[in-house]
Amino acid sequence: MQMNKPHPSRMLWIQPSWLEQAHRWIDDKLDQHGIERQGAIAQPHIRHWSTILRVPTSAGDIYFKAVISDLAYEAALTQTLSDRYPDCVPQILAADRQQGWLMMMDGGARLRENLTRIDDIQHWETLLPTYAKLQQEAALHVDELLELGVCDRRLAVLPAAFQELLENVEILGLNDPSGLNLAEYQQLQNSADGVARLCEKLSAFGVLETIDHGDLHDGNIFILDGCYRFFDWGDSSISHPFFSLHRVYGNLDQRFELESHSFWFERLTACYLETWVKYETKERLEAAFDLAQQLSSIPAALRWLPVLLNMDAVTRTQYVEAIPSLMRELLRDLQRK
Repeated sequence: MQMNKPHPSRMLWIQPSWLEQAHRWIDDKLDQHGIERQGAIAQPHIRHWSTILRVPTSAGDIYFKAVISDLAYEAALTQTLSDRYPDCVPQILAADRQQGWLMMMDGGARLRENLTRIDDIQHWETLLPTYAKLQQEAALHVDELLELGVCDRRLAVLPAAFQELLENVEILGLNDPSGLNLAEYQQLQNSADGVARLCEKLSAFGVLETIDHGDLHDGNIFILDGCYRFFDWGDSSISHPFFSLHRVYGNLDQRFELESHSFWFERLTACYLETWVKYETKERLEAAFDLAQQLSSIPAALRWLPVLLNMDAVTRTQYVEAIPSLMRELLRDLQRK
């Protein structure tokens, strides 16, 4: 893995030349749709790996997103999903697949704004079956999604990706106080064969590998006209569908400080798995889900790689704990079983 690449996004999003180019593209696409811009373009979101522009128009606020080149597939993927599942993904007005640019209609209110009390977690009981059905339908088009550039993290290749991750001692923070210590690193190396066995065991179930959003939290889901719409597909991959709930549960734990054995997790798992009963029995789905959760920290860590590898060394220090914390979680999950 190449480190210390020139960071293309840290300054790019605020450079006048880039902003001018993006504004021209936005205005051109609005003209094509017969939409009039009605004010200055704002930039409410800037990250090292992406930016969002908000455009006031005669059709309401419209949003433009740009990402680093390693995540450019997000534009093609989001457009494809929006065309195929219009009730589940915001309407895309335009996309530049090469640049990694998207322009979309307002997706509605974020789910986050509707989660004010713990009982509001019931929203997830409604939306997880919808998300599962999208996954099941997308499983029929895996080859097409891979051709768009979506990362391949299927169970057959996950052990090798894990091994490659362990070879990158800088990403693991071995030389940093916040990173892994040598004992933890040795434990991870010793777990490689066990990870491969778990992947093989999980692959024996009848659940099809498909799209995994990778960052399914309450800030990446909109509610509009009674429908839940999923956005921000830049962390997605083709992998085991049950990996998706790792981020969901992490988000809920962070938001509501739920206990690890909270009945909410049981309820959400049950409603999600119920959507998969045509593939396996309830008991086997529960067994597959348990296996997937043991492994889910690995794809969660791998999704950080395109972002971290496109940062300069100084910027990367801000995220030094990202992958080590997930690797510690992996060790805990493996040791619990």
